[in-house]
Amino acid sequence: MEQKKISAMKQWQEFTIEYFQIMMGDKKNLFVSLMFPVLAAIIVIWIAGENMFVHYDGTKSGSFVVVSAAIWGGLFNSIQIIVKDRKNIKRNYVAGARLRCYTASRAILQFVLCVLQSVILTLSYIGISVIYDNELPKEGIIFQSPLPEFFISILLLMYAADMLGLMISCMVKKEEAANVLAPYILIVQLIFSGILFAMEGLANSISYIMVSRWGMEALGSIARLNDLQLKIQLEVPSVPHEFEGQFEATKEHLLQVWGILLIFILVLVIVGNLLLHRVSKDTRE
Repeated sequence: MEQKKISAMKQWQEFTIEYFQIMMGDKKNLFVSLMFPVLAAIIVIWIAGENMFVHYDGTKSGSFVVVSAAIWGGLFNSIQIIVKDRKNIKRNYVAGARLRCYTASRAILQFVLCVLQSVILTLSYIGISVIYDNELPKEGIIFQSPLPEFFISILLLMYAADMLGLMISCMVKKEEAANVLAPYILIVQLIFSGILFAMEGLANSISYIMVSRWGMEALGSIARLNDLQLKIQLEVPSVPHEFEGQFEATKEHLLQVWGILLIFILVLVIVGNLLLHRVSKDTRE
């Protein structure tokens, strides 16, 4: 009698339950994943908080710290989860498992983890307001408060970085390779964010494919960078402050940036899943 093929939904449920049990079983790694945004939030408040929302320079630097934390947190979450299970994935694939169900199970639970981490990181804005009595923008661009917009932006950025890590994990065959690549990916993302260096010509074109650029655009727009004085203007008001289009605080601009981050997420998941199908050619025992 021919064995009944398991439906895609059933396979996805089984893989999701399996991965949930793995996550809950590895309490040390889960603890580190949840403590990282706590530490990052403390650093944002301590190092950058005093001048955030006081002047342009301090707010831009603080936003850059948040972007850096979100990208590193996302990469750390996922860059090992596929490659370290590669042998088991190959066995399941040969047995008829749908790799898209496997990838989707990891992507869904990683999203839940990113939600929790993003909530914690967003609390840094509340901490800055309470500790330093710095006033956040009185209203959001889309919502009544800027906090939901900060949260959504951080979540999309962190999840995009998470899916970038997932794609890398699908691509490499050894855990060591993933560990080596992670810091280089972070460095490239930060360099091409447009904050550390002015982006011109080819460098500016490359920056458009970096999630860091769009994360900075979102946070800078919500923080109303264009409305804040430069640090030097606090002493010399006559110094001009040019309007920067990437920090335009309009509903259309913010929704566009969010849409671009969503496209990044979708593309990275699809490419990662396609790369994972090469596991059938993996000759390692």
